[in-house]
Amino acid sequence: MQDKILSVGIDIGTTTTQIIFSEITVQNTASSFLVPKVKITKKVVIYKSNVYFTPLLTKEKIDLNKLKNLILLEYEKAGIKKKDISTGAIIITGETARKENAEQVLKALSDFAGDFVVATAGGDLEAVLAGFGAGASKVSKGIIDKVINFDIGGGTTNAVVFYKGEPVDSFALNIGGRLIQFDEKGIITYISSKIFKLIDILRLNLRIGIKPELKELRLLVNSFINIIMKIANNKNLSKEENDLFIGHENRKIKPEIFMFSGGVAEFIYSNYMVDKLSDVIKYGDIGPLLGSSIRDFLKDKRYRIIESKEKIRATVIGAGSHSIKISGSTIAFDEDILPIKNTPIIKLEDKILSNEESIYKYITSKIKMYTDTLVAIAFRGPESPSYKQIQTMACGIVKSFEVLKSQLIIVVVENDFAKALGQTIKSKYNNKDIICIDGISTSNGDYIDIGKPIAGAIPVVVKTLIFNS
Repeated sequence: MQDKILSVGIDIGTTTTQIIFSEITVQNTASSFLVPKVKITKKVVIYKSNVYFTPLLTKEKIDLNKLKNLILLEYEKAGIKKKDISTGAIIITGETARKENAEQVLKALSDFAGDFVVATAGGDLEAVLAGFGAGASKVSKGIIDKVINFDIGGGTTNAVVFYKGEPVDSFALNIGGRLIQFDEKGIITYISSKIFKLIDILRLNLRIGIKPELKELRLLVNSFINIIMKIANNKNLSKEENDLFIGHENRKIKPEIFMFSGGVAEFIYSNYMVDKLSDVIKYGDIGPLLGSSIRDFLKDKRYRIIESKEKIRATVIGAGSHSIKISGSTIAFDEDILPIKNTPIIKLEDKILSNEESIYKYITSKIKMYTDTLVAIAFRGPESPSYKQIQTMACGIVKSFEVLKSQLIIVVVENDFAKALGQTIKSKYNNKDIICIDGISTSNGDYIDIGKPIAGAIPVVVKTLIFNS
């Protein structure tokens, strides 16, 4: 038996906005009817929108009305109604995530994405979704090499390293095609404050109101390429270069294969030539110069380059097709309380799971931050826990929730024992509703959406609601 659900992906980027619709097939793949094994077996993109310039009221404000209208237009062109959507992802990326009304825009658009939605402006998740959409995860399966995908957009570069199909590192940089913008005469109209220091260190004559020399722009773009390659080869960065990381640095996992996606990648994998300033400013920014310069740099080097499956559409396809996960069949839940949205994660380290009092102290110390909302307790847990281990975890969790007014206990386990744990929690504290799901990996700072059951399994979206300051 199989079920099909419709998913939407909406990517509101620094330069462009795109929408895609995907059909996701969920099926019981178990050979025995006694132990179901529900998986996502197929993901097909059924509609791709036009690529629009992201509508802005000012440099610092998104035009919500125009944005809503273009999204409604694409729903109509696709022949899809909002009520048809089961899940989806609306993401605001790059410099657009820093706009003063970014969070309000996400809230206003959330009804376009069904029962639950991932809303993100965090570089790590953007990187992973773009990597999936570009095909980097698929390339890394079945080989011993690590594959890095650089998703280079207008405001940021989001990078992810895959090993055997799974992301093992992700990070983001303030490097992109629209960090410098021009009018139709080639006069600089905008320079991102994120690159002021780098421009000063390089002693470049780049400032608002002047028509720059091509060689000056090349020096800046070449410094971007140098930073990207230093990171990929685990070489030390200067302080100014290091400051371009967003949030955190990379984990220094050296890749063997390179891939590129994002709007700039359209020029990396093309024959577009930049010989004069007019070639640079064709789209009003340095994107063409950055892309063509990366292509020319890689031609003379012995890097292994693979062309990405998707370029400018990689993030939106990753968001629409790869944001949803399915929790395993060995789960415990009270269906009447689903769906649940925007539940913050409290992540426990495995080392405290063997002590009931440690579990209690950790949860109660963190839960004080969430006095007016639900929380979900998450941890990896042992692969095959004993009866005693499950009892200890259950007692620590129940003791913690006894101090809360909430009538719902949510537990998210990475390993496969949610049903046993959930039933044990229920037996100890029967007057509260229980949701205990497994097969889902989370981190502190994540939020989780849990949907209604599909084919006996639970659809889940793990999301990062972080806006860059």
